[in-house]
This record gives sequence, structure tokens and C-alpha cells, in this order.
Amino acid sequence: MLTFGGMRFARGPLTLGQRNVLESLSQRSADADHTDNLDRVVPVPPRTDMGEVSAAVHALVRRHETLRTRFPAGAREQVVDGAGMLTIRLCGSVEEARAALCAEPFDIVGEWGIRVAAVCRDSRPRSVVLCLSPLAVDAWAANLVADDLRVLLRGAERPDPMLQPLAQAAAESTSDSRCGQAEALAHLRKVLLVAPPEPQGVADPGGWRLGELRSGTVDPAARAVATRCATTAAVVYLAAAAIGLGAGPHVLRTVAHNRLTPAEMSCVAPFALDMFVPVDASGEFDAVVGRTGDAYREASRHSRYDPGAVRPLVDEVTETRGSRPDLSVLVHDLRASARPPAGSAATTFRWREPCRPPELRWCLAIADDGDVVTLSLLANERASIPEFLHGMARLIVAAADRVTTVVQPQAQWCGDRSGKR
Repeated sequence: MLTFGGMRFARGPLTLGQRNVLESLSQRSADADHTDNLDRVVPVPPRTDMGEVSAAVHALVRRHETLRTRFPAGAREQVVDGAGMLTIRLCGSVEEARAALCAEPFDIVGEWGIRVAAVCRDSRPRSVVLCLSPLAVDAWAANLVADDLRVLLRGAERPDPMLQPLAQAAAESTSDSRCGQAEALAHLRKVLLVAPPEPQGVADPGGWRLGELRSGTVDPAARAVATRCATTAAVVYLAAAAIGLGAGPHVLRTVAHNRLTPAEMSCVAPFALDMFVPVDASGEFDAVVGRTGDAYREASRHSRYDPGAVRPLVDEVTETRGSRPDLSVLVHDLRASARPPAGSAATTFRWREPCRPPELRWCLAIADDGDVVTLSLLANERASIPEFLHGMARLIVAAADRVTTVVQPQAQWCGDRSGKR
């Protein structure tokens, strides 16, 4: 048990990123079968004992106020504790630690946003497993926490963080920031007015399936296409996903990094917000990539907004246009910015254990797995999942090789998205 004291106690408003997480948590059903907790595994250097591990974790929690923050007033306030306690569990394996730490959502009223376990073998710590609350970190910040702990375990010094969440919340409350948030919502309203209508029908609660494609060639190909089109691989993946949904207009949700300054880049807090990118998936692939890049840049310029205003805005637009805009497709790019060399592993597909996402029909995640990239599709249409993922990978690789870049309407891989099952 670690005991903390003598730190700053403070309270104040939430950041936009924290409000976005709370908005998402409010939409979860009572029987939700997954959490949004993030975990990281940090190796312990040889000859490090538990006392040194405890000291490093203690220093980590003192450094980052988000790791000792609670939300007793829900969406209205965050409280940074100046004192408290944290348990380090002892486990025999990483799997055991993850099961012990990550299975349950955090109690945001009474619990800090970090849980810790030390994996021990032969009475010595071998790794530290961190479970982090989505209200404490996004994926970028979780990596910062893991990197900090690696350094602290080596006994090295770290400069103090330049920015803490309460300071970020204050910056987002200025008049300039509020004007930018209003402009972002005005931009989103324009996107919603021209978005295709939401598919009709109700997804089968037991029909969710999760398929995963592992490929060593798709990411180098995406980067090659991006270089040719003067854009990023993230844009190439978005364009290919839109083509898989069928020729014509789509609005794809993705996640905005939302870190612009050096202080924000090093801040441990959730910054990520949804971006809504309109994509016209018709014509030659490079042209689709180019249009997607333009739309992506414009969405990025308008990616800081009050997340609580999105739902009322969607309702208002629905009443104005007479149909609900389709925002049910999420493309989540989780790749690291730096990539290892292209892997030689064969492209493979497998089924994984699905969950039930709120308000989504399709969720495509792109992530690193050693020297390969995984494309994981969570959807309510089992038969189309392998076809979609293989088709998306083939399109990107062919485009890099200039084999074919023309998109035909019949290239839709996802089947009927009308909502009928």
C-alpha cells in the first residue's frame, strides 16, 4: 500500500476530453459487456526490487494530477486529491494482472484513475501492469504514463509536466477557445445536413461479430499511397474504408488527436474527441484519397467542441432535414507514428470475442501488432466482415502497386447496410 500526502489539492471544471468521456459513459447500457479501461505493461529492469518499484509508482502518481483525480460531482467538476492511498497488487502473470485490474469500470466518484499490479517471478518483480481510467488518459496519454514509469524505474530524473488537466480546462474556458468551439459546431452542422440518412432497422443484440486481419504489407502500402497523394496513412485508411461501404457519400467518425502545442503533447489527460469526416467514395482511388484528405484537414481544424452539444445538434438537424444523419461508422486509428520495417508474415484472418458498442453499426480499428498491422472490424453482419477486411487490404496494396485504382460501384464489400438482417 502506497501512502500519499503533501500534494496540491484542487478542484475545477472539466476539460473537453474529460467531458467527452463522460458523455460516452452516459450512453452505455446497464448490461454493457466491456469497459473502456486502458492497460499498459512496463518491464522492470533487472535487479530492481519491490521497494524501487513502489518508489517509481509513487513518483509517477505524484507527477500527474490526472492519476489522483476523482469526479464526485459527475460532469460538473474534477477534484485532484492532495493525499490518499494506492494498492500495488502482486500477481504471477500479466494475464492475471489484467484480469484483476481491468475487468471492472472505475468508480469515478471515489477511485483514482490508476490501478497497479506487479508481476513477480522467483520473488522478484518482472513487470508492472497499469490499468488506467479513460477519464484519466487517452491512448496517447497512456503511452506517456508508461514511458514515464520506464524512466522512473531506471532511477532517472524527469522534468515536471508542463501542463496539468485543470490548466487545460482553464485554457478551454477562455473567450477565444469558446469562439473556436462554436465555429467547430457550426462546421459539424454543415456536415450533418448533407450526411446520408441513418440505416433503418435494429441491430440484432446477439449478432455482433469481431474479425481481425493481420497484415505485414497493408501499412507500408498505405504509407506509399499517402506519400504519392501528399497526405497521411490515416487518410488512406479512411478512404479505403469508405469505398468498402459503397460508392457515394459517407460521414465517417474518427478520433482527433487534439494535441497542438509541446505542452499539450506532454500532458497526461484525455484530449481525444470524435471527428466527423465527409467522404465521397466514388471514382479513382487517388481522387478519393485526395478528397478525403481535404475533408480530414477541415475536420481537424474544427475538432475542439463541447461534446455535450453534439447530441442536441444531431436532433435539431434531424428535425430540419426529416431524417437522422448516419454517424454509425467509426474508424479508430491506433497505430504508432513510427513503424518497424514491413513484416514478411502472411496475411491472416481470425474471429475475436466481440462486444456491443453503443450507437455504432461498424467499428474499424487499425492497430500495431509487432511488425504487422491489424484491421479489426466489429459489426452486426458476420458474413461481410472477412470480405470487407480482405477487400480493404487488397485495395490499398493494389493502389500502392498501381495495379488498379478505379473504384466501381459493385466494389462494395460490406453487404446491405439498410439495417435489415
